[in-house]
Amino acid sequence: MNSNFNNLISMKKLVFYFYILALTNSSIGQNAAKLYRASDSLYKIKEYKNAAVTYSQGVRTEGKSASLNRYVTTASRWALAGEKDSAFDYLNVISTSPKTNKVIARNVEFDVDFLSIQKDKRWPITLRTIQKQAEKNSYPQEEFIYGRKDGIALTLVCIKPRSTNLPGQLKVKPNGKAIIYVVSGSWFSSYNGIEVSTNAAEQYLAKGYTVFAVMHGSQPRYAIPDALSDLRRAVRYVRYNAAKFNIDPNRIGITGTSAGGHLSLLIATADDNINTGAPDPVDRVSSRVQAVAVLFPPTDLLNWGGPGFNFVNAKELIKPSKVWGAVDFKIWNEKFALYEEVTDTSTRNKIGKEISPIYFVSPDDPPVFIIHGDADMTVPLQQSKNIISLFNEAGVINRFIIKKGGKHNGDDMNPEWQEFVVWFDKYLK
Repeated sequence: MNSNFNNLISMKKLVFYFYILALTNSSIGQNAAKLYRASDSLYKIKEYKNAAVTYSQGVRTEGKSASLNRYVTTASRWALAGEKDSAFDYLNVISTSPKTNKVIARNVEFDVDFLSIQKDKRWPITLRTIQKQAEKNSYPQEEFIYGRKDGIALTLVCIKPRSTNLPGQLKVKPNGKAIIYVVSGSWFSSYNGIEVSTNAAEQYLAKGYTVFAVMHGSQPRYAIPDALSDLRRAVRYVRYNAAKFNIDPNRIGITGTSAGGHLSLLIATADDNINTGAPDPVDRVSSRVQAVAVLFPPTDLLNWGGPGFNFVNAKELIKPSKVWGAVDFKIWNEKFALYEEVTDTSTRNKIGKEISPIYFVSPDDPPVFIIHGDADMTVPLQQSKNIISLFNEAGVINRFIIKKGGKHNGDDMNPEWQEFVVWFDKYLK
């Protein structure tokens, strides 16, 4: 009986393998995303050789648009397949790339799928070369405190274009334009995301933009209203200090991915209420931006995926996704001097509406560019479709790309993602 059962499992595995192989062989008509998914399926059943072949085809399909993380994955799958030379071929591309950064270097160093080649004499040399390349490719950065709350500092990192010529790279003159890059995923923000942001911000830095990677108070300690308040303060800080940063205060764009995209749209659609009597001069300037470009953003927390599913009042359903802290609203109780959890449904709905950009679309909103995949299982495509419809009704300049096969993954949004800088070039005149 056990023998028959094992034979059945082997047969299913074989059938699945041939299905994936057939899918791979028709790669001419497929996009890179499908090839990557096919490779991931082969990887899961430990068909490492074919997983490596398929992933390599995906990288070739993307061409120059393929991110270096794709090269890391391809190399690791060749390593698992026992093809050391192929693994080192891809690692060597990383070791000479002008886009290699410290995150890529760490990904290579600590990826357990490379264990099989770490005894090879080429490994320490290649790893050191990648690490040196990452250090050489780093951009001039400086951290600034843009505000304080609860006894802690709120910081952003100012990332400037390279000011020196390096092999394979050119010195870039700052163009006076600024990009606010919201460092946020699942409404969690940390300094560890700055190098990732540097990688994503390269298209702007290469054109002379000064990029401000902004960190906000993160869930579960701070909910979305707190993060929004932080981000408004950050935009004001950048604008107030425009002369110091050598930027034009009237040419500021904002971008972000997922939660970062959601917060970006909240900034973009907000009324420009300036507190001219604020004791801090930073708070007396505008938090408006002049253009926005985001990936797969949440836009309507009261109708998640369709009419009626209320994200902010579905605690038991949302908790397993580890984002409930973002909507764990608190209000100040003056009598007892403490913050209390908001449990009243109507109050939670009111707050949920206040943090949903779809309810604040108006004709004076800045130009908006959104890319969203039709295979996104994290943030429903409906979220972007609905807000784009309202932008169209309001006459707001916009561009909307539905990425076929795109999941909740920035790499899936290439090469279109690289068009964000063209958008900002056009509208941050």
